[in-house]
Amino acid sequence: MNYIKSFPYQYLYRSRLLHDEKIISYIALGFFDGVHLGHQALLKKCQEEAEYNKAASTVILLDPHPEKIVNRNNSFSLLTTLSERAKFIKNIGIQQIIVLDFTNEFKEISGEDFIRILINKFNMAAVFVGYNYRFGYQKKGDINLIRLLSEKYNFKYYILDPIHLNEGIIISSTIIRKLLQEGEIDKANKLLGYCYQIRGKVIYGERRGSRLLSFPTANLKVPAGKLLPHNGVYITTVEIDKQKYPGLVNIGIRPTFQLKLSTVVSEDISVEVHIMNFTGNIYHRLVTISLLKKVREEKKFNNIEELSRQINKDKLIALDFFRRVNDMSLLK
Repeated sequence: MNYIKSFPYQYLYRSRLLHDEKIISYIALGFFDGVHLGHQALLKKCQEEAEYNKAASTVILLDPHPEKIVNRNNSFSLLTTLSERAKFIKNIGIQQIIVLDFTNEFKEISGEDFIRILINKFNMAAVFVGYNYRFGYQKKGDINLIRLLSEKYNFKYYILDPIHLNEGIIISSTIIRKLLQEGEIDKANKLLGYCYQIRGKVIYGERRGSRLLSFPTANLKVPAGKLLPHNGVYITTVEIDKQKYPGLVNIGIRPTFQLKLSTVVSEDISVEVHIMNFTGNIYHRLVTISLLKKVREEKKFNNIEELSRQINKDKLIALDFFRRVNDMSLLK
């Protein structure tokens, strides 16, 4: 009980428009990894109902992922980092984002006590969840418990039905992760409702792209736990200081160089992006790449010349892609 009174949390974002600390909250619950089309529908419903009822549209996030605490699975990869999730949620129009510290103590909280926390700490007057939402100790809480507790504690609830694509696929973070791991970027992007993004700081590499291939690349340091798609070459846009450029990114182990220069192949995955129509030093700067289409699998070439010829072919495919989608502004 003492933990319920003092459990750790923080406001990751709070709109300047929220001046009244006693304003009621309409709260959307979920991990929201990827903030895909299903999540977006739930969040938009929360935002609209809150605005109509003069409440604060609110999202409660958990960090880290419960999988890491409950099952001690530290290899679990996510579609979005916490900051990426917050950015997408904020852009929908949600007024405040609160992060709860998911600890060993927190995992012991019952479903009912969790709801009591939301009511007492954040003045919850309505809750928004997906059809398969589970919560509380050992995930014993579900939408049926929410219905019962809504009568006991006098709050409204909204339960969103599953969102389907035309193919009948139910949109879920699990399916999107699987598609990305299989290199099905087109299908994954359809379920996300946007192009999958990777954000990282540009770090120093071995400069082989510019020295050996006349094809300079920026090496990205990707946050730990961020899911990378299947190894390969992808057409991408590259955002630097809110300016977008066309690009090509190679995600993988660079087998041509790994096997040539070392007797041991590194298992570390690299993300190297060639930014077209860009000159300048971007070391230590944050860039965001959006994966548009897969060009080919990563492969080992017999020599540098063979690799260089393939890179030039890849670049022509990318340029043709941007012309066909009429995004000529990126090619100037």
